[in-house]
Amino acid sequence: MPNATAQSKQAVRGQYARSEDTCARILDAALVEARKSGFHNTSVAKIAARAGVAVGILNYHFGSKQELLRELMATQAGEFISKMTPPRADETFFDYEQRLLTIYVTFLHENPNYVRLAEEVRLHAPKLYQEGVKANVSHICGRIRRGIDRDELRRMDDAAMRANAFFMLGAMTFFDRYIEDDHYPGDAAAVTAFINSLRGAMAS
Repeated sequence: MPNATAQSKQAVRGQYARSEDTCARILDAALVEARKSGFHNTSVAKIAARAGVAVGILNYHFGSKQELLRELMATQAGEFISKMTPPRADETFFDYEQRLLTIYVTFLHENPNYVRLAEEVRLHAPKLYQEGVKANVSHICGRIRRGIDRDELRRMDDAAMRANAFFMLGAMTFFDRYIEDDHYPGDAAAVTAFINSLRGAMAS
């Protein structure tokens, strides 16, 4: 049977039980602060104040500023991932990549801070960033493998497959800079140009 001290601790903890509403307010506040001065340059105190919670509550929910960055990045990425669906049976490799890139470009317009956050993760949480790179490369390799199996892509060994996956990921990573270019042709034309480049390099 729990003793009085344990019961007291449980009661106190219950007052501050992690809630989706509190987490969402903190994440929203962190995103606003990151937009203003960069996540690394802001403070936990500023984020907590904007969220309307005590610093202790923020630490209770996230543990550390780096963990808050991890969850903020995961939340942003999750918005994009939630819009992705597996390729349809009749959808070719290039059709699917065009659909994904169109979704991603729209996401960049709607979430202009995503790339900046990703860059901060790369600089200040390199292990987390590398985990994301590995996951993305693995997913892209799976899509390439499907295209090869369907005779839509030329045959290639694992090394070439990974090289192409990194090429595709790198191009997407810098797409925000293309969007900001003075000679950006517009989303549809830019996506088409990217897919045509893929087709020229990888089609069977």
